[in-house]
Amino acid sequence: MDGLSNQDLNQLTVKDNESWSAFTLRVRDRHLIVFNPGQSPPRTNSVVMHELSHIMLGHELASAGMTEDGHLIPSNYDQDQEHEADWLGGTLLLPRPALLAIRRTNLSDDQAMIEFQVSRQMLTWRFRMTGVDYQLANARKKWARRS
Repeated sequence: MDGLSNQDLNQLTVKDNESWSAFTLRVRDRHLIVFNPGQSPPRTNSVVMHELSHIMLGHELASAGMTEDGHLIPSNYDQDQEHEADWLGGTLLLPRPALLAIRRTNLSDDQAMIEFQVSRQMLTWRFRMTGVDYQLANARKKWARRS
């Protein structure tokens, strides 16, 4: 990581490795998503899509600042923007057609997690939020009554 002191790199990747996942910097008209390389691929995919969602949605940081010695003090987006980024990030990772395909091809949840490089929590949340399992169960009930 060019431009990052060994002390700062050690702080981010060893001492405080579990305290952060990703953040976005905007420099003029460009965005840079910085993610924690020590986390699992599913976690990395989730946080990068979350940060990308903030960019796509045009969200602005609530505030950010610098310490007297020039260190960045990261800030957060407001809670509504965080929820919007969660929704869009999940949708980008697991769009509804992908969820329907998982169920229609009888792909197990474990196989789907590997195929789409997502966590169990993300997969479960997307199935729950989209109602795909409910929709397919109702369709099977209707089909069974007609038969």
